[in-house]
Amino acid sequence: MALIKLYTKPGCWLCDAADEMLRGQLEKYPIEVERVDITTDDELYELYRFDIPVIEFPDGTTLHSSIKKKALLAKLDSLTGS
Repeated sequence: MALIKLYTKPGCWLCDAADEMLRGQLEKYPIEVERVDITTDDELYELYRFDIPVIEFPDGTTLHSSIKKKALLAKLDSLTGS
């Protein structure tokens, strides 16, 4: 199972949409989603405050800002070999 990190902050509707998009793929892909609130960590906040939501994959690659479902599915396919 691959751990996918979703960096978010409270009140971010794009983050909620990315979370919903990811969770909609749980049945198809062997992934686990960890939601990380960047406001609880100064370093994460400085790193991602202008880019959220940020989806980080196990290989270190990311998708950020206005994430397109097509890009997410392509990355999940390449990650899981589907």
